[in-house]
Amino acid sequence: MVTLVYQFSELIAIEKFRNEVKNLYAKYAKLRDKKGLTDYRVSEETGILKSTLSEWKNGKYNPKFDKLLILAKYFDVPVEYFAETEEGR
Repeated sequence: MVTLVYQFSELIAIEKFRNEVKNLYAKYAKLRDKKGLTDYRVSEETGILKSTLSEWKNGKYNPKFDKLLILAKYFDVPVEYFAETEEGR
């Protein structure tokens, strides 16, 4: 029983992580779409690999601060933009 509870809580943690990463990607995508850009162009102009963006989109990659900082500068938004929650607005 304890093993099942542990496995269940681990699955919940993984799903929560994926949702948080997907929310970050959604914020990035909103900025990208607003400027009429593609992942390919953003990748070329920022040096962030397109595969990194794809893994982020699929919830497999948690972007490091340096990548968020690059994107924030690229889109001319404060890096805190990526940390804001819907409730925090």
